Amino acid sequence: MLTPQEVSERAFQKANFGGYNMAQVDEFLDILTGDYSALYNENAVLKNKMKVLVDKVEEYRSTEEAMRKALMAAQRMADDLVKEAERKKADMLAQVERESRERVAAIEQDIQAEEYRLKQAQQETASFVEKVRALHAKEAEYLARLEDLYPPETKPHQESLDEKASEIDDNVQRLLAQAMEAATAENMRSRAEEEEQDLSDTAEFTPGAVPEEGYDQEDARAYEEDREDGGEGRRSGGGRIDFGSLQFGRDYEIT
Repeated sequence: MLTPQEVSERAFQKANFGGYNMAQVDEFLDILTGDYSALYNENAVLKNKMKVLVDKVEEYRSTEEAMRKALMAAQRMADDLVKEAERKKADMLAQVERESRERVAAIEQDIQAEEYRLKQAQQETASFVEKVRALHAKEAEYLARLEDLYPPETKPHQESLDEKASEIDDNVQRLLAQAMEAATAENMRSRAEEEEQDLSDTAEFTPGAVPEEGYDQEDARAYEEDREDGGEGRRSGGGRIDFGSLQFGRDYEIT
C-alpha cells in the first residue's frame, strides 16, 4: 500500500500533445493525498486496535483454557471427595453396626449373667430363710420342752417364756433382714465389678447349739440330775448337751 508521501512525490513525464493540465493534476493529487493520508492513518489506528483486540482474545482464550482446566480439576476433586466421603460413610456405618451388634450381644450376656446371679441369690436367700425358720421352729420346740425340765414349783412364769420367745422371734426377723441386705449388697457389688462370683457361701448359716430332734423327756431328766450334781445335761446314748451357747434376751445372736 502506497503511503501519502509516495503519492505526493509521484512524478509524471510531460507530454507534448494531448496531455493533462498539470495544475489540475497537481490540485487533484493534493486532495487525494489529504484523503489518502486520513485513510492511511485511520487504517494504522484500526490495525493497532485490531492487534490489541487479538491480544485480548488470545489472553481470554488462554484464561478460558486455564479456567476450563481448573474447572475440570475441581470437578475431578469434587468427585473424588464425594467418593471418599461415601466410602468413609459406608465404613463408619459398617463399623457402627458391628460395634452395636457386639455391644448388644455383650449387654445380653450381662443381662443373662445378672439374671443368673439374681436367681442364685434368690435361691440362697430362700435356703437361708428356710434354715432360719427351721431354727426358729427348733428353738420354739426347745422352749416348749424346757418347761418340762423345771419342777412345778420352780417353773418360770409363762409371761417370761412368752417374752423370751418374742425376743427370739425378733432376733430371727432381724437376722432375716440382715441376710436380705447382705444378699442385695453382694448382688450390687457383683454387678458393679462385672465378675461372676459364687454366692453359695454368702448365705451359709451355722447354728451354735441346736437341740437334736431326739431330745426327749428322759434326756431332760438326765440333764436335771446332772444340774443337781453340778454337771451338764446328757444326750441320749451317753453324750452331753452344750447349753452354754444358748442365750436369751435382746442381745441374742445366732453364730
